[in-house]
Amino acid sequence: MHFGVIRNKKQALDLTEMINKMRLPFKFALQDIYPYRSLDANSYYWGVIMKIISDETGQPIEECHEGYKIKYNFRWDFVYDPLSGTYEFTAGVDSTATLDNKEFWDYIFRVRCDAEIELRIIIPYPNECFVNDLDFARDRDESRNKYRNGNKRTRTNI
Repeated sequence: MHFGVIRNKKQALDLTEMINKMRLPFKFALQDIYPYRSLDANSYYWGVIMKIISDETGQPIEECHEGYKIKYNFRWDFVYDPLSGTYEFTAGVDSTATLDNKEFWDYIFRVRCDAEIELRIIIPYPNECFVNDLDFARDRDESRNKYRNGNKRTRTNI
């Protein structure tokens, strides 16, 4: 059995060549590898999203988190029991700490969308800033007038 990680196109081509050389039939499994959630994502979730929802609804941050965790991080699965030879149904709410980076961002955007649709709360994206007044015509006219009124750059003699 072969195990490996593909990180670039050359390694993907090498894997394709290895598959072409193998005798049929064979089976293989592919798994995406994502890093665990980042500190930036965690800070954005707790410091921006949960804080804004908590402030707007009046609920404690932990209660908001638990509610969204039940709504969007509920997991169910069938687990094989080797003693009885049957599958058992398991269900429950997982911790968000076990989510990888991609799953955690998906969870964050589900919470954002729910807050915007259901609660009518606008939550900014990470690194987003709002500018209240955009008046391009005025800015353009001010910069033209600045140079017309004698504020042009001049070369000074030393």
